[in-house]
Amino acid sequence: MSFRSSLLIGSALCVVALPAAAVRAQSQPGDSVAQLMPHIVITATRAETELERIPAQVTVIDREAIDRGGYQTVEEALRTVPGLAVVRLGGPGQQTSVFMRGANSDHVLVLVDGVPVNDPSGAGGAYNFGDDLVGDLERIEVVRGPVSSLYGSNAIGGVINMITRAPSRKKAEIFGQAAGGSHGTVQAQAGLRGRSDGFDYMVSAEHFRTDGINLSPSRIAGNIDEKDGSEVTTITGKLGYNIGDAGRVDALMRYRRNEFDLDNVPNEEPNYTGENEHFLYKLGGEAYLFDGSLTSRLDIGQSRHDRSFTNRPDAASANLTDDSYESVRSFAELQNTYRIGDLGGLRDTVLVFGGSAARSTVETSTNSVSVWGPFTQSLDADSNDYALYTNLQARVSERIDVTAGLRYDVPDDYDNTLTYRIGAVVAVPEILTRFSGAVGTAYKAPTLYDRFGVDNYGYRGNTNLSPEESFSWEVGFETDLPVRGRAKAVSFGATYFRTKTDDLITNDFVQQTVVNIGEASSEGVESFIALRPADWIETRLNYTWMQARNEDTGQMLLRRPRHQGSLSVDLKPMHDLSFGPELVYVGSRLDVAYDDAGSFLGNRRNGSYTLVNLSGSYQLREDVSLFGKVYNLFDREYEPSNGFAGRGLTALFGVRGSF
Repeated sequence: MSFRSSLLIGSALCVVALPAAAVRAQSQPGDSVAQLMPHIVITATRAETELERIPAQVTVIDREAIDRGGYQTVEEALRTVPGLAVVRLGGPGQQTSVFMRGANSDHVLVLVDGVPVNDPSGAGGAYNFGDDLVGDLERIEVVRGPVSSLYGSNAIGGVINMITRAPSRKKAEIFGQAAGGSHGTVQAQAGLRGRSDGFDYMVSAEHFRTDGINLSPSRIAGNIDEKDGSEVTTITGKLGYNIGDAGRVDALMRYRRNEFDLDNVPNEEPNYTGENEHFLYKLGGEAYLFDGSLTSRLDIGQSRHDRSFTNRPDAASANLTDDSYESVRSFAELQNTYRIGDLGGLRDTVLVFGGSAARSTVETSTNSVSVWGPFTQSLDADSNDYALYTNLQARVSERIDVTAGLRYDVPDDYDNTLTYRIGAVVAVPEILTRFSGAVGTAYKAPTLYDRFGVDNYGYRGNTNLSPEESFSWEVGFETDLPVRGRAKAVSFGATYFRTKTDDLITNDFVQQTVVNIGEASSEGVESFIALRPADWIETRLNYTWMQARNEDTGQMLLRRPRHQGSLSVDLKPMHDLSFGPELVYVGSRLDVAYDDAGSFLGNRRNGSYTLVNLSGSYQLREDVSLFGKVYNLFDREYEPSNGFAGRGLTALFGVRGSF
């Protein structure tokens, strides 16, 4: 089946599902998950669902939490999420990887308003979290564990969905902020949102600039203290129109650009720069059928990545680099959400079913001169993927909620893949506890770069690669205890997880390519305790113990700490004042290592570190507040990855408001 044919079929299916007599009996048209309460999520099931009914560990970072924590970037907001190891190679705007539950960084699927945005032109297709700001985001939903049964490739470790701001319920609302701080850092955002006469809209523009820090640690010989800065711009627009009670049409556009300095760590490279651009658009329409119990939605759109890296000879190096990587993922997706209600012995039954078609194209150009001599190479490749999926959730009794999902992916250049996930939540009110468990499979398809890419070090892709496949299971509990009339004065819980991944795509340094030979396993415990003794204070402690191992060699996987945790305290001693410390602990972990002379040592232990951050805000009036954030309060020297310097003591202060 051609990609054009799949688009036509998807359009035809949508037309079939659009009778004029449709009536919606759900929430107000135009409302989205971004306007829901923190305990309602959509990423884990593709339908609006209460957290307590989902047999998966989900963290919601809503707009209130983003503002309260003083976060400016997505990676900052993710650092305290249990089970996530966030590794940023330098200051803001630099390459940042997320390892979820011990899985590889390319085993995390990233969505923007539900649209996959991983870049197929990169090795493994790992997402760079160092590029994204949070000013245009309403919330970030993090689902840990296998989610390929809903979203397909990459979701072995989990899914992170960045959901953009929703339109205001007012006709017009202006929002924004401005801030400045250490290392020449400035940030500004302005936006407008609202709704009127069936239309709703949101536009936002944000700019962040910093001189940055030197990526090379001071211990490395030859360090010239050359700063590596970054400049990020994000523009987002949303527009929707409600067609009475029959349906809705809407559109999303998001553009992000990051220009940044680089080093050839552990060596300085004053003339080495990079640029990442991402453009996403989505056009959609939905119909409300059977008195609103069925919603049929069709989306089409594109996700475009354009990366380039330039290095010119200088006093520190004679290297010359001029590389570019471009990718386009075009997609069409039809999803139906049928809220059945009671069905036999089932209650609150929701059935999600749909299909998608996607075409990915990659073009790369590599031109360099190094000690290996001149090198020039280009790549032009494409692939098509088709999928059908379904997910059923229901309440079996007053105590049990079940969820079951199934997906069948049909790519045109490797074997078809069937994935599933089954789970249940059991409430035991006698002991104020909920127990949950789930089992599921996931996979990670080789990217076009894995299969066809080349570089100036002799790497050649492998066209015979198979997808990586995983099997996971988890069990856990969560308890809420009342104290002195406060229903959830104390909450605590823990989840044990285990994942085995086969056919890992690993480097074959002898053949200078990648092959399916690896097998890895990871297991761990995510735990937390939250205390809410009064309205003006809340404390949360997260701790994750985990070990991730290469089963072929017995060696621990790189950059996955065995122990990590966080402590956050939110204080509001006055109505207008709130503040609190945030402590982040990262234990020792195996990593590639460089000595003080910059010589490669192989794999070595990288030491643990603890960072203390402090954030606060003061409400000047109902719609205007001052805020501040201090990072690394005690100026701790550390290397998030061996050979890369961590950010020292820095501060940012500003003002935000909405009118």
